Amino acid sequence: MTASPEPDHRIVFVTGPSGAGRTTAIRVLEDLGFEGIDNIPLSLVPRLIDGAPLGHPIALGLDVRNRDFNATALIELIDSLTRDPRVALDVLYLDCSPSVLIRRFSETRRRHPLAPAETPAQGVEREIDLLAPIRVRADHLIDTTDLTQHDLKAEVAALFDTGATGRLSVSVQSFSYKRGIRAGWT
Repeated sequence: MTASPEPDHRIVFVTGPSGAGRTTAIRVLEDLGFEGIDNIPLSLVPRLIDGAPLGHPIALGLDVRNRDFNATALIELIDSLTRDPRVALDVLYLDCSPSVLIRRFSETRRRHPLAPAETPAQGVEREIDLLAPIRVRADHLIDTTDLTQHDLKAEVAALFDTGATGRLSVSVQSFSYKRGIRAGWT
């Protein structure tokens, strides 16, 4: 038997309600060697894979802030990419309890993208309802309700760390004084 060829593109869709930790998850994936693109319009995703193999995995943040976001369109995109032999797709859904999402919006004093003139609670409820079909389709579900940022980083790394990038990183900074140390600075 011959093994099936390696897919040309490895893509992780990162989605979930606003405030659940999507940006943190994308940053973790970037640290693991993924190219991260947050808030990409759905219409641009197929263009990413139409060309030559990318050579590195991609993490795409998909959320309701996009002008063309539509849960049905996202599910259709997931279905088409899942059938494409050139693509290895994972859908990571970050979930969180409504009360914690509301508290997070209150702490940051930001408006909810689906309720700019209403309370965050109304926006959170509307967004959870909108994303319910996508949550069901997710390959990986992380509930961030009781997680710290460090816990979330560990969960994402456990799911997607292939060991391809080295963990050890050394940063060396050096400086000197062009004319020596000033008098009185010793």
